[in-house]
Amino acid sequence: MANMNIDEFIKLLPKLIKEDDRIKGAIISALSGVVATHEDIIAQTEAMDKRFEAMQKQMDTRFEAMQKQMDTRFEAIDKRFDAMQKQMDTRFEAMQKQMDKRFDAMQKQMDTRFDAMQKQMDKRFDAMDHKIDRNYDDLKSILYNIQNSIGKPFEQFARNVIIRLLASEGITKVKLENITLPDPENFMEKGNYEIEIDGFSLDPPIIVEITSVLRTKNKIDKFLKKKEFVENLHNKKFRGFFVAASTEFDVEELGEITITLRKHQSELINL
Repeated sequence: MANMNIDEFIKLLPKLIKEDDRIKGAIISALSGVVATHEDIIAQTEAMDKRFEAMQKQMDTRFEAMQKQMDTRFEAIDKRFDAMQKQMDTRFEAMQKQMDKRFDAMQKQMDTRFDAMQKQMDKRFDAMDHKIDRNYDDLKSILYNIQNSIGKPFEQFARNVIIRLLASEGITKVKLENITLPDPENFMEKGNYEIEIDGFSLDPPIIVEITSVLRTKNKIDKFLKKKEFVENLHNKKFRGFFVAASTEFDVEELGEITITLRKHQSELINL
């Protein structure tokens, strides 16, 4: 064996194991003390499984204990947070109430000041209105006096203009008078029992309305209503003249007024 080449023996060993059972048995006997058997492996596996189970139980026990400890700590934290939240809510509610009281007091103070200021302004406006009314009455009185001083001469001037206009048309000896007719049935206006006509002639039938300033179309409507009244009263058609010293209407509006008057056999004389 000592003189045998190891490499030659390794090459020859498989052939010897196949041909000689003694060699096979000798090899198995030799390896039985070195290589674990199937039973040894099963036993070792079972021992390892038991150790792993014990280790797992130990780890589970420790994990459960750690979980309980963590749950206890989290519960304590939740309780502290709830207590802190309640304390903050209480403080916020107290602060809110205090702020509401301050705002209410400020609002009342502002309302009081505003009411005082409003009363003071009302007094000033009342005084101003009184002064304006007094000045307006004075101005109205002045205008009324001016109108009385120039109104009658202007009305006569306007009547003379119409008389000369008719004369140019060959209608002579026309006499226009300022008259007042009774209106018992309030044809013109409710509560007014008289109708004043600035220029009136029955032969030929002429009616004239005279105004210093034509500001509203309402004057035209009233004139046409007067014309209708005298036509119904005398059962004949009248020729109408509306005389204005000036007007506040533009050219287009004056054109519309002229057309309206012509539809009712009347003319606009804008001096």
